[in-house]
Amino acid sequence: MAHLPSLQTLRAFEAAGRLQSYSKAAEELGLTHGAVSHRIRELEDRMGAKLFRRAGNTMLPTEAGLKLLAQVRGGLSLLDQAFATPRQRASRRRHVVITAVPSLASTWLYARLAEFRAEHPDIDIELRVSEVLSDYKREGIDVGVRLGLGGWPGLNTAKLFDEALTPVCSPGFLERHRLTKPEDLAGVPLLRNVWTSWARWFRAAGLDWGEPGSGPMFDDSPLLLRAALAGEGVALGRHWLAVDEVRAGRLVAPFDLSVRDDFSYWLAWPPGRSANPDAVYVREWLQARAAQEEPPCPVSHTIAAP
Repeated sequence: MAHLPSLQTLRAFEAAGRLQSYSKAAEELGLTHGAVSHRIRELEDRMGAKLFRRAGNTMLPTEAGLKLLAQVRGGLSLLDQAFATPRQRASRRRHVVITAVPSLASTWLYARLAEFRAEHPDIDIELRVSEVLSDYKREGIDVGVRLGLGGWPGLNTAKLFDEALTPVCSPGFLERHRLTKPEDLAGVPLLRNVWTSWARWFRAAGLDWGEPGSGPMFDDSPLLLRAALAGEGVALGRHWLAVDEVRAGRLVAPFDLSVRDDFSYWLAWPPGRSANPDAVYVREWLQARAAQEEPPCPVSHTIAAP
């Protein structure tokens, strides 16, 4: 164990990452700003990478810093649990409230939070599903997952991943209709969604077609994918909603072409609620989990929406 950094160094690093400030970390731990800075430089020398970057008066963890923070927090949490008294264990509140848009909540996020709960059974996750941008502080929300352009007033944000659209259908449907080129879509039912434009994808594929005027219409993206799973037609699916179905082979993408959606998925959280270290850990775990994943559909080139 001699190769390990000191516990004080790890606590200084964790506090700096959580508070995004060397000065605040020093104040919390009863150290000087210089002591915290020195300990973090020691860690950077050990890791061979920068762990923080300055943005104004804020120290933001780099990608290497985020990865190390997740591991250090997990280790400190285990030590904290091991040496806590029975009374401390009983009184400790480990509860994180997440709000998310329904589409991602019932698909990608649901499956990833199941993984998180299996890894961290001591942290309770409360998932609230809503299209409405809630008042996070008033409603006690720690983390939000939103679809949009980012930049919501009064919230810190970090992009989870960009979104793109590509046609998907069931393997049986593809076999029956032998879809080999985009023009083949003219002879099959197209499943429509009020929030996505087939005409945009047609233009990217070099087809001078307008928006389909017929075919089942859905105002809910997961329901759209259920119709595609049932073999009712071809859906213009959002990558990250269809990801698990595509990887499992229950949906297939007939064409190696996607278009970038106008919106991306974002993590959002209120300033000042980072005092809950479990909420910070969940947020960073989701960021790391998203960064590990390859795009779910085969895409040779992605075309930005006009």
